[in-house]
Amino acid sequence: MNQKVVKIMISTVVIIGLMLLGGYSYLYSHGLSGKYADEAVKDGQIRVACIGDSITYGHGVENWKKNNYPAQLQEILGDGYNVANYGSSGACLNPNGDQPYVNRDVYQASLAYDADIIVVMLGTNDSKPENWVDMNSFLEEYSSFIHSYYEGDNAPKVYIGLCAESYYTEDADQSTGIAGYDIQPAIVDEIASNLANGLQAYDDLSISGIIDIHSLTEAHPEWFEADGIHPNADGAKAIAQAVAEAIQN
Repeated sequence: MNQKVVKIMISTVVIIGLMLLGGYSYLYSHGLSGKYADEAVKDGQIRVACIGDSITYGHGVENWKKNNYPAQLQEILGDGYNVANYGSSGACLNPNGDQPYVNRDVYQASLAYDADIIVVMLGTNDSKPENWVDMNSFLEEYSSFIHSYYEGDNAPKVYIGLCAESYYTEDADQSTGIAGYDIQPAIVDEIASNLANGLQAYDDLSISGIIDIHSLTEAHPEWFEADGIHPNADGAKAIAQAVAEAIQN
């Protein structure tokens, strides 16, 4: 093999490597990689687990590492807390749904984290036609899910985040009732309207607070990405501030 061919082969490998690296960098910086960037827990820190779907994870958020809502919550709460992002894109509560959270590795990781505080914001993906059964079934699934975090050595304080608003985009046919990613905004509204009172009916649950992310976001379409489902950096900041206020109070 002559020297010229070797140089061409090396150049090709380098170019392909740079392209792959650039592609991964883009995916990571926009919350599309599925990777996590949580910091190790320091002695004395209060552990906060943010549990949810792609809205918690930060899907589509520019400068994801800094601007996903758990990262912004960490910035607000400060060094006395360790905030871990356990959001999982596409995840639903329904154990028989298309992508149950409890079947994901991140669920086991969130249990092992042994949090002092958990903030659960799930339900948006449960609104999909293939996942939604009815409100009673959803409440039972939510209750069972929360109970799974009581089974460790440290029973955490539990905060429930009501689903963020879901918006139709200009190209969506609203007559179908289905927005981006097969989300049904009417079902999201139903969940947000009934979840707090519904969970109170379960006497064995100890809920420290309900965080009304739905009302917070329902008049702010500018806080969302073009898909109408995922909050942008400003939306994530608003969510983080609401969660921080609930925890600190």
